[in-house]
Amino acid sequence: MRWTGPLTRGSAAALLVPLLVGLGPHAASGQPKTGAPARVNILWISAEDISPDLGVYGDAYASTPTLDRLAREGARFTRAFSVAPVCAPSRSSIITGMYPTTIGTMHMRSKGVPPAGVKAFTEYLRAAGYYCTNRSKTDYNVEAPPSNRPPDTVWDDSSNRAHWRNRPDPDQPFFAVFNITTTHEGQIRLDEAQFA
Repeated sequence: MRWTGPLTRGSAAALLVPLLVGLGPHAASGQPKTGAPARVNILWISAEDISPDLGVYGDAYASTPTLDRLAREGARFTRAFSVAPVCAPSRSSIITGMYPTTIGTMHMRSKGVPPAGVKAFTEYLRAAGYYCTNRSKTDYNVEAPPSNRPPDTVWDDSSNRAHWRNRPDPDQPFFAVFNITTTHEGQIRLDEAQFA
């Protein structure tokens, strides 16, 4: 599948460069009624601060065979934009589908308080029967509850052990996020001992 149309508000951020890969229709028992579209499993791989410097986007220097294969077998965005020049405000937009200026998260480390009724898109997926996991970045630039984690309504599991394979029903469709942080600007300036 190849996405070539324009991206809509809040659907992708160039700073986070998400690769979405549909992993095929989900199987058996939880399937919608006949005639209804099959629900697909969704794997979201997020790597920050890498720009489109990947083989799949035509960079001749980059050697990214695994990402190239994922893009061939899944979906690849060819027109992406960022709603903010830094990571956390962009992340707040991705999780809510709203501009950071609309929900008060436009300034880095602003600890915004989104208006009442604003939900993370994973809350809608969970209501639709998806098992949603996040491994494990949650810096959405909002005031975190005392537990310093998102509300329980956002993810079924958000931890360094979160995985779609942990869902109780293997036939349940899933949405799984894996955050690769080694490319984050704050990581690339570490010396060898700190990076290890």
